[in-house]
Formats: sequence, C-alpha cells, structure tokens
Amino acid sequence: NMKATFLLALLVFVYNQDQHHVYGSNCESHRADTCRGDCCWADGSCQQGCGPGCSGCGNECICGKFSSSSSCNYNSRTGECGSSSGCFPGSSVLTLRSGMRKNMTEIQVDDEVLVQGSGIFQPILGFLDLNHGKETDFINIKTDMSTTISLTPSHIIFTQSVEEGKMIETYAGEVRLGDVIFNAEQGKHAEVIQISKFSSVGYYAPLTESGTLVVDGYLASCYASYPHWVAHTALYPARTWPGIFLGDTQEGTGTFLNLLKTLGN
Repeated sequence: NMKATFLLALLVFVYNQDQHHVYGSNCESHRADTCRGDCCWADGSCQQGCGPGCSGCGNECICGKFSSSSSCNYNSRTGECGSSSGCFPGSSVLTLRSGMRKNMTEIQVDDEVLVQGSGIFQPILGFLDLNHGKETDFINIKTDMSTTISLTPSHIIFTQSVEEGKMIETYAGEVRLGDVIFNAEQGKHAEVIQISKFSSVGYYAPLTESGTLVVDGYLASCYASYPHWVAHTALYPARTWPGIFLGDTQEGTGTFLNLLKTLGN
C-alpha cells in the first residue's frame, strides 16, 4: 500500500547515506590518505588548487569530509561541494502544450509542459527547490545536434546505454564526451561533444507527476542527488497532494523535502 511504499523509500534514503560514491570516480571510501588513479581522497592529501577544506583530483574538487571549513558542504553520495541543490538555470526552456516556450524564470504552477516524447504534457505541480538570487554552478552539455542542456552536477539526466539500448539515469556530473542523451522534442538520440561549466544567478527545480521534464529539448529527471526511482517513490505524497506538501514555500526548499533530505543525509 501507499504507506508501506513510502516507508520503504525512506529506508532506502537512510541506507544511501552509507554509500560513499563520488561522481566521476571509483572511490569506495574517503578515509584513505592517498590518491589512486581517478580517485579523490577527502583528507586534504591530494590538494590541487581547490578551495579551503577541499581536495582535488584532476579537474574535480571534493570537500574534506571531516573539514570544519564553511566553504565546503560535503555530500557523500554525490561528492558535491557547496549547495546540494539539483536544479536548472533560469535560462532553461520548457515547451508548453500550446507550443509556446517559457524560460524557467517564467514557469508557473499548473503550466502544462512537455515531460516526455510523443507529445506527453503534464502540469507543473510545484517546485522542489527555487531560488531567484543565488549564484549557482551549472554544467552545460552540448550535443552533435548543436543544442545544449544545462543543469547542476548532481541533477539526473538520462543517457543511452549502447550495450543494452536502454535509458540510464546519470548524474550530470558523470556525463562524458561520447555519451548519448535523448532529444525528446525531435525523437532523436544525440551524442555529447562538449561539456563546460558556468555560473548563473538563480536555480529552479519544478516537479511533474511523471518526475520528468523535457528541458531545452532533452529528457531529464525532476530529481537530483538520489536515484530517480527512490526520489520518485519518496515524493509520492508531494506528487499526489502538491498543495499540502509543496505549498509551504515561495522560495527555497519546502518542509517536506527538507525532512526527506535530513533522513537521506
């Protein structure tokens, strides 16, 4: 039943806190004092020009897990420094049922937007997170279709498995050159040819019933930091009764989502 499913999802959130995965690496622990290959250890021994309390590996920075530095807010699941928000920039574009396009800054609750291919539209139920004024780091992914999608490193996008021919949920920070993502507007798969980083003011994380969105033409999840199915299950109450579970804030993260994050972290 619904209660059992919800409780199961919360248990999975708590279990995930013990999984010390860092995106872009094969590390299994942050308690070591050496770097191995593409692994980044978070004790400061591999400092490579990162900010205070952070360690580096190649071009990536992660936070010192046991650091007291206020400049680092370590998430053991995503390896993310700073804000754990997973969102889209205000310049991202959604397609409405009418055919019009709106930037994230203009999107409102009840706007019907494209959420999958084949012309599937659903209303915006609310926002999981929203901030109009905070400067935020994003990843910009460009494909061989000469179009791009931008999102935070911990946000989930769907890539295509060449071997199995199915869609795989992938943190944006794990996307690599040569990966294939899905342009749902045109019904075509597109190869990633360039990945860059930029900062922009404001971030937006709208929620739909399916837990998906077509952003800048590409299929993406509404969720970040946790596996798509876990977040989708745990947010069943918010998707079913958005007025209750998403209606307590105009900006920032609502009480219900903060509770889930606390349990998960």
